[in-house]
Amino acid sequence: MTTAEWPYDLPIWRRLHKADSPDGTHTAEIALATEVSMGNPTSGELVLTDLPSLPRYSPSFIWSDDSRYLAVPQFFERFGLFRRQRILLLDTRDHKITKSREIAYYFQPESFSSGVLQAVKEPFRTAERIRWQVPDDFPPFEQLGETPKPTQNQRMESNG
Repeated sequence: MTTAEWPYDLPIWRRLHKADSPDGTHTAEIALATEVSMGNPTSGELVLTDLPSLPRYSPSFIWSDDSRYLAVPQFFERFGLFRRQRILLLDTRDHKITKSREIAYYFQPESFSSGVLQAVKEPFRTAERIRWQVPDDFPPFEQLGETPKPTQNQRMESNG
């Protein structure tokens, strides 16, 4: 794992992060993350082994202990005006992405073991702990690698 130091003792401010899956078959990396707005956490382009790169992701991501899933917070525009996050699960076996129903300003994934993903919602505000049973608590979203990469305008229109 390669990680830059982060301020405020929270990984959501990382400038870069690279992590291999526990079984060593996959690598996820955000090589350059920048602040989403002045003084706020960072986001960047997520590159995952053998899959298209994905924009607007938090460099605070975590692998499941069985290496099947990568849990990563994604920034999106809600109603075209408000920036929020949701947790996306990238399924390396079935090549699908699923998303959490829960949204927040920020999520901080903390552990992913035995099919249970744990995160902190609003880690520097109200710090509420959340648990999801994976994959049951994540409805289908889209196929990885089969959907053409949308333009910036298409992403903003469809992510609300």
